Amino acid sequence: MPTLQSLDRGLRALSLISLAPEGLAVAEIAARLGTDRATAYRIVDTLEQHALVTRGVGKKIRLGAGAVVFASRFQPQLIRAAGPVLQELADAAGVAAFLSLAQGDDECVPVLSAEPARQTILQVGYRIGASHPLTRGANGIAILALRPAAANDSEAVGRARDDGYSVTAGELQHGAVGVAAGFEVPHLLGGSVGVVAMEQVDIARLGELVREAATRLARLGRA
Repeated sequence: MPTLQSLDRGLRALSLISLAPEGLAVAEIAARLGTDRATAYRIVDTLEQHALVTRGVGKKIRLGAGAVVFASRFQPQLIRAAGPVLQELADAAGVAAFLSLAQGDDECVPVLSAEPARQTILQVGYRIGASHPLTRGANGIAILALRPAAANDSEAVGRARDDGYSVTAGELQHGAVGVAAGFEVPHLLGGSVGVVAMEQVDIARLGELVREAATRLARLGRA
């Protein structure tokens, strides 16, 4: 499908900046977008006029206050409610917990995470806001399991639909085991809550924990 190139570049730049908490130089933005510096400067100037980015120390470009405003308008009730639920899940499971939402028909985006209060030696790095296919990773498969059964469903999706939670190993990060359960989100294409660990875990116990968390989030999302 044809896209508006200038808008596409601006949104890609915003995404790149959002994934760099230390900020990016205009030259770095240009290189990653595959464009010249003059174009990158115009993109940054436009985003800055809307307060979506700001220039910090060393003229590094970082997210601006306008981005926070947009974020606060995105399912605020669900995001606010999910924080305590995720933290309780992480503490009960002893591993990191994540909330993910479907984006379009085929992508999944982690939007919130929580680490257990009692840290373990092995931690899993999971980039908030970095999308991945719904067909990979426990969180995406859990979302697919919410949908009506289809002929092209994978075995993992069918199993998740039967069990009420999905289990994957090493799909998004080598050695990581993910367990997730999906839940319906009003006005969106579905969400999931899951945990991920870099060690041997009690799958059945984690399955019950994520199912309980998903039930709570579905209830809060409808509030």
